[in-house]
Amino acid sequence: MIKKLWQRHWPLIISFLIPVVFMTGYFASRHMAPFGNSSLLTVDMGQQYIDFFAFFRDTVLHHPGSFFYSFGKGLGGETTSLWAYYLMSPFNLLLLPFGKGSLSVAVLIITVLKYGCAGLSFAWVLRRLHLQNGWRLPILATAYALNGWVIANQLNLMWLDVLITLPLVIYGLELLIQEKRWLPYVSWLSATLIINYYMGYMVCLFIVLYTCFSLAWHWQSAKQIAWAGFHIGMGSILAAGVAAVILVPTYTALQLSKATYTLTKINWRFDYMPAKMLGKLFPGSFNFAQMPKGQPNIFIGTLVLLLVVAFFMNRTIKWPVKTAATLITLFLLLSVCFTPLNLLWHAGQFPIWYPYRFSFVLCFWFIWLAAIGWQSDTLSFWTIGVTTAITAGIAIYLGFTMHSVNFLTLGQLLTGVGFMLGALLLCAPIRQLDAWRLPLLLLLTIADLGTNAVLSLNKISYVPQADFQIYTNVLKRASNETKQHDHGFYRIGTTFQRTKGDPLQGDYFGASHFGSTLERKTTGFYDLTGNPDGDGFITYANGTQFMDAFLNMKYFWNVNNIATVGHKSQAKYLPVLTRKPDLTNYPAAKVLPQTTTHHNDNALGMGFMAASSTLAVKELIRDPMSNQNQLWNGLLGQPAGQRLFSAVNFSGVTMNNTNQITNITGSTLTRQRKNKPASMSLRFTPPTDDAYYLSLGANMQKDNVTILLNGQPLTQYPTFRNTVLVNLTNQQKDQPQTITFKLKKSALWLQNVTLYKMPQATFNSGIQKLQQHPLNITDYGQTHLTGHITATRQQPVLMTTIPAQPGWQAMVDGQPARLHTVADEFIAVSLKPGAHRVSFSYHTPKLWLGIIISLGSIVLTAIIAFWQRHQR
Repeated sequence: MIKKLWQRHWPLIISFLIPVVFMTGYFASRHMAPFGNSSLLTVDMGQQYIDFFAFFRDTVLHHPGSFFYSFGKGLGGETTSLWAYYLMSPFNLLLLPFGKGSLSVAVLIITVLKYGCAGLSFAWVLRRLHLQNGWRLPILATAYALNGWVIANQLNLMWLDVLITLPLVIYGLELLIQEKRWLPYVSWLSATLIINYYMGYMVCLFIVLYTCFSLAWHWQSAKQIAWAGFHIGMGSILAAGVAAVILVPTYTALQLSKATYTLTKINWRFDYMPAKMLGKLFPGSFNFAQMPKGQPNIFIGTLVLLLVVAFFMNRTIKWPVKTAATLITLFLLLSVCFTPLNLLWHAGQFPIWYPYRFSFVLCFWFIWLAAIGWQSDTLSFWTIGVTTAITAGIAIYLGFTMHSVNFLTLGQLLTGVGFMLGALLLCAPIRQLDAWRLPLLLLLTIADLGTNAVLSLNKISYVPQADFQIYTNVLKRASNETKQHDHGFYRIGTTFQRTKGDPLQGDYFGASHFGSTLERKTTGFYDLTGNPDGDGFITYANGTQFMDAFLNMKYFWNVNNIATVGHKSQAKYLPVLTRKPDLTNYPAAKVLPQTTTHHNDNALGMGFMAASSTLAVKELIRDPMSNQNQLWNGLLGQPAGQRLFSAVNFSGVTMNNTNQITNITGSTLTRQRKNKPASMSLRFTPPTDDAYYLSLGANMQKDNVTILLNGQPLTQYPTFRNTVLVNLTNQQKDQPQTITFKLKKSALWLQNVTLYKMPQATFNSGIQKLQQHPLNITDYGQTHLTGHITATRQQPVLMTTIPAQPGWQAMVDGQPARLHTVADEFIAVSLKPGAHRVSFSYHTPKLWLGIIISLGSIVLTAIIAFWQRHQR
């Protein structure tokens, strides 16, 4: 059985095994877990995706409702679009047997399997379409599976499935054009869209280009072309219909998040000098600096480049086919350097890191042309001569311009030239090489593509396995202990953070998140209330006591000063996020070896009764303390002029090598003597044990200034784009405080530098009023919440901290209730005085529409497939 399988399918088996064995061997040599104490966690894989993989496990095994909505996503948000972008790969099922601390091992297994399946898919399609066979299959499959795009983007694991499905989509398209068979095309295109709609969108654009090529390739008559175009159009619509169950609700959700950043103004320019792209044709032309902003990763190996030239010089290929191939090639090359086309492929948005994400289609296209043009084991001397001249010209040009790129060295250039000379020699019509030509070309391809992989990946640093595993175990234990102590519905804050996805990793409700599908209104709320935010992330690092109470931060996890892991400080494994003296007001509820859980008695719960003026708090302004005062007054029904937080003056200021200023906030410090330290120190002594907060504008980031508190660095989340609030002191009456600003540049704008005081007695009195009538929750889940509450004439508004997103509905005493939005972010409901049973439920918008469209499309596809089979 095994022998027959090998005899019939050895080219396919080898096509799968070469990428798997090579990459596994490389990872083992780098001591990636389970082969050592390193891991594949780097950049977004370590800071984002690994948390989503933990979320995947918890959803499948414990919380199926999280497929639609999760309170672990920031303050709460829909998750259908999160799954559609990050988690729909069938390979993710391999995550289930692994514990959270071992998920990095599962990532390695999935990664190498995707490499292998990409090679297998490409080889299988080439054989099924009778384009290539024998040794040529693993040669071309290796070039495809280990191309420069996949090496540079292997950390974006959710994108790699497209390398597997793209050849299958093209296979289905060829069957549709040549045989009018719909099922393969519809099936594989819909699978591509379901697995990752973002990559699927790029595949759809490429289908338009490839259709033009295929129609020229298989031209018979104008009527045949028209019918083929009709079948492709209808098949594409059906494929989108089958995927509608994912696409429709995802599109709806993206209108509140990612789609809000789409550019409407286009600059007609080149992103860079196109000739720089030539350097990407040589091995190792990728490094960390290329991740945020660089050129497309299109390395495909020297043999493929040689075969692409052979395609255009092959006399048996008709000129209409070459013309179509030339135009498509030029369009794709223009797409990876011309801004409007770049935006088209990225759906109107410049990528944040990982530029030219669609360049996998260019790699596929070149290798596909090579497969079509490789019709003889040897190439003519004319083709070899032209290729030699082109290679020499490129090498000479890059030798003179190498200083203008940051990814190419002379050694890499010479290595690439050496591989090209080897390919030219092996493809030359030399009879003595006939018996070993193809096996040697396979070895050359493995060496060429493998060298690129090793040189490129060696330039990237990775998270040590121990760091990830120990942190994950600490987070898991803290989460489990807190849940055992309190089974209620609450949020948890932390003073340490490995990633903004910790709540998904630790399976608890937090208030931080990093993901492309984060709702824009939530980032706006953080922006306007003093916490760090960005396009796709929020970090709850700067909560005041009021925000802690309002957002139901019932518990806080703090790093123990004495905690150690082995002989190393806890700081190595538990990165400190922020300083929070307010914890002195939150008693310790549970002490663990590495962390202490603090209980916030002021937490208001997920719902509580508030004054009618709460509903008047609509949009916020660009002043965090004013917004918190406004929200405080609205909840309590107080006049707008009252303040919970009031600005106070510093008692003294000292300038060192700077100009003298009369006002602090808004002034600009200028260094007087160059190359000498310059700083400003502000002093104050709290006359009471009240909490003090310092506001810092976005200009006060680490790149511009070093901030010290009493001589020690002020622990603060390092990057923020709007004003944040830093908790300076609490319970430090009569203890002098000194804040020092050390300039890092010639000048420093003191943007929004203001000291605020919060009277503890005033805060306690107001919180007690808001805690009089809480929502007593009797049942809750990710998509529903039920409880009892008593409304009064003074407090007729049920205020919740459930984000006001489409899909939420409320029932009061069994009757539908109108939802109000407070602070442009949270749900509130008006109630009549008396006791009420209130329930909230979430239903994914347009999900049922997507289900109906998908079911109808599946039925129609099945009918067409059955009819076509009957006809045949």
